[in-house]
Amino acid sequence: MTGNGESVLRPRPLRAGGRRGAAAALPSSAAGGGPPPFDIGEILAILRRRFPVILGAVLLIPAIGSVYVSQLSPRYATEAWVMLDTRHGRLGGDDMMSGLEVDGAVVHSEIDILKSYPLAQKVATELQLQKEPEFNPSLRKPTAADYLQHPLGFVLAELRRLVLGPPPAPKPVTAAAGDIDSGLVWSLMGHVSVSSDGRSYLLRIQAQSESPALAAKIANAYAHTYLLDQLERKYDEVRRTSDWLNGHLTELRDKVRQSEDAVQVFKQQHNITETPGGTVTAQQLMQLNSQLVTAAAERAQTEASLRALQQEVQAGNVTASAVLNAPLVQKLRDEQATLLQRQAELATRYKPAHPTMVNLRAELQDVTRKLKEETDKAEAALSSDVAVARAREAALRQTLAELQRSTDQQDTASIELHELQREAAANQALYENFLAKFKQASTQADIQEPDARLVAPAIAPSAPFYPNRSMMMTTIVTASIALGVALAFLLEWLNNGFRTAEQVERELGVRALGLVPTVGAEETPHELVVERPTSPYSEAVRAVRTALRYTRVDRPPKLVLVTSSLPGEGKTMMALSLARSVARSGGKALLIDCDLRRPTVAKVVGCGTGRTLLDLFDGAAPETLIARDGGSGIDVVTAKGGTANPQDLLGSHPMQAFLADMRERYDLIVIDAPPVLVVSDAVVLSHLADATLFLIRWEASTRKSVMEGLRLLEADGAGVTGAVITRVDPRRRVRYGYNDAAYYAYHAELAESKAAAGS
Repeated sequence: MTGNGESVLRPRPLRAGGRRGAAAALPSSAAGGGPPPFDIGEILAILRRRFPVILGAVLLIPAIGSVYVSQLSPRYATEAWVMLDTRHGRLGGDDMMSGLEVDGAVVHSEIDILKSYPLAQKVATELQLQKEPEFNPSLRKPTAADYLQHPLGFVLAELRRLVLGPPPAPKPVTAAAGDIDSGLVWSLMGHVSVSSDGRSYLLRIQAQSESPALAAKIANAYAHTYLLDQLERKYDEVRRTSDWLNGHLTELRDKVRQSEDAVQVFKQQHNITETPGGTVTAQQLMQLNSQLVTAAAERAQTEASLRALQQEVQAGNVTASAVLNAPLVQKLRDEQATLLQRQAELATRYKPAHPTMVNLRAELQDVTRKLKEETDKAEAALSSDVAVARAREAALRQTLAELQRSTDQQDTASIELHELQREAAANQALYENFLAKFKQASTQADIQEPDARLVAPAIAPSAPFYPNRSMMMTTIVTASIALGVALAFLLEWLNNGFRTAEQVERELGVRALGLVPTVGAEETPHELVVERPTSPYSEAVRAVRTALRYTRVDRPPKLVLVTSSLPGEGKTMMALSLARSVARSGGKALLIDCDLRRPTVAKVVGCGTGRTLLDLFDGAAPETLIARDGGSGIDVVTAKGGTANPQDLLGSHPMQAFLADMRERYDLIVIDAPPVLVVSDAVVLSHLADATLFLIRWEASTRKSVMEGLRLLEADGAGVTGAVITRVDPRRRVRYGYNDAAYYAYHAELAESKAAAGS
């Protein structure tokens, strides 16, 4: 790194001169270089060059900032804490208006309610904020900070006041809700923030104001309005529920009455009588079934007893219970048994013909006859009982069949009856439920509680939280420094010109042969070469001539073309200065003006033969074209504009022969060619020259124009031997920190000026 802050160039291919330099690419990246590395020295140099910009930013911005900060109104902040209540069912387990089911979503929803426009409108109305200058701009006098914040608005307001007169006096404000402007409400919303830490049900309502008391009022008003809004919402909900239930109770009561009437009418139409155990027909059917079963059992039992008796009678051994159970039969059987026993006992003593035995047999026959008669009577009685039982069973079956048919008809009707009864029961249950809800809602209307409670009311703060003047000024100063540095680098980036030879070589890939300083307004550059050969300008021209000579050591160029991208970059003065420098050193130099459109050499030098370069193409002898500049000793060939085909003339054989002839006569021939981007004459002449000097005006020639000019020269196969930076401002360059040849030239000029002043 050099002492002037510029980075040392890395070795890279440069244009060697002539047409051999055409292979080198214009940008340094194409020449194998790439972007320059990070250089702290270059950064410091940029900061040094742009120090006035940085200093201006550091002085101006804090000055404006200090005025602004001093005019800021202090702001106070305070908080009111509201806790969401998680209790549920305050009125019992069947509480319709139970507490909040508090979770994350509910907490965020309540925060949004606190931030809502309607709630802010209620608070603004309650506090009558339209009477506060902080919220009503028409009551507030503008401050210097307001002018700084909204300069255009205040300028327009003043212009409107001057044109239309002062605005009308504001109307007296009231507390009516209709007088609350939406802008005031939005302003209030900007003064309030609601937050939660996410770990609890605590909501923090923070209010800011220019007045500590007003800040506390706003925060507390928000909390109270929020709690009151919850109660109002619950009251409204209970009232809506009660009204809805009351409106439906009458309808449900009519439905219950209609459904019950329908049940009774249906029963009467179908002769259905219900008892706690069911319908009468169903109960009769059950009783008949029981009686039929009993009658059938009795009939079967009687028939069985009859069959058993008949079988015993036929067998002559009556043991049937139906006979044995009769008292008379039992008595006769006992007598028969006694007689038989007596007969058996007497048979051992008497003979059958014995009167005792005969009497005994007669008694026994009489008892047997009576027993037979009783048995016949029992059989006849059983037969009668069987007939009666069968008749009774048949009658029961007939009655049961008739009752069954009637029951089937009633069962069909009972299905529809049950539907009517179910509908009536459902209507009754719904009516009772609605009635209970209505009574509950009516009871709860007067005992509702909000779902939140005020934990800590806001108190007026003792100190403002804004502005923190020390921090703000520190921030402003830091920002001014950063802005100044940013502006410095922005201006450096926007500077599209070239300042150093290193930039030319790095970005264009062209060898920089020198930097030529500008001269004062009262001085003429080409005169200084002759009159003040030790001046910085003369030294710079000699340095360029020396660098040009050493571009080809074995064969120094004799025919040098001087051109540039655009007009005004100093090519005519440079061409004339090069020729005069050679003549001042004792050599022979020829200056040829080849700008056939806007020739300027004749005006600058002030000499001529009356013939111009155009006469050469009409057959004039070369000697007749050359004029001598008496002041410097150089020869000059002037030109005249107006030709229609300058490229054809400059590339013709007469022109080539003329230049070849002049090579033999002069040590250096300088061709003043027109700019490359204006016409293509310089491209044609570059093929005839030994070297091409491409001039770049310091800080004025843009990179785009320079690169385009070099591209046009190379596109046709021509080459650029080197570039010369012209019209360099030594004072500005030294102030920028470039300690190169221009730096020493500047100090040499200062020394020369001091010496001239001393003499």
